[in-house]
Amino acid sequence: MPRKESSPPLTVGVISPFELVLTGLSSMLRRHPLEVTVLDASVSDGHLAGLDVVLYDTAGLDPVDGTAGSDLDHLVRSNARVVALARPQEPALTTAAFEHGVAGVVPMDASAAEVIDVLDRVARAAPGGTPSTRHVDAKVLLLPHGLTVREFEVLALVAAGLSNAEIAERLYVSVNTVKTYVRAAYRKIGVDRRAQAVIWCTHHGISAN
Repeated sequence: MPRKESSPPLTVGVISPFELVLTGLSSMLRRHPLEVTVLDASVSDGHLAGLDVVLYDTAGLDPVDGTAGSDLDHLVRSNARVVALARPQEPALTTAAFEHGVAGVVPMDASAAEVIDVLDRVARAAPGGTPSTRHVDAKVLLLPHGLTVREFEVLALVAAGLSNAEIAERLYVSVNTVKTYVRAAYRKIGVDRRAQAVIWCTHHGISAN
């Protein structure tokens, strides 16, 4: 959804442990000054929680030392709205970002328009919320392969090991309705068996909480 022309630019902070990623993301967003104002994280003196939204590179969650994720934890505890930059080759980092409480996710290959759209939608969302509601927000913002929100939710529950009957009970729908969602989702992601769907979800960092 495009931002209204009368809306002031979003104030955005970018965090990445890699200078190349940090510079590249900041440069990409600064090409859209009417929509985004990028604040250098090194100048913000730790007050990123006061921005409209923070774009966080999930590489910062790589457990290379004991501090992995501590900055993200601080942001989420401060009620900052955080969007994670997902790395397709490292789905575990995306799952970890969900667990830390990010409000949205964008893939590494997203265009500037797609990134700004997610940043805007997260910035306009209600602050706070439980980790589970934040995960739902993330699912809505990043739906691969044309999946509907409900199809995505069903896939996540399949990945969690729930049966069709258990999924139906969880979502308050009939088992036949679940089967319809499952067939549609399988067709869109190119699988035909439950085990394949679980593997697909694992590769894409999709989990149910």
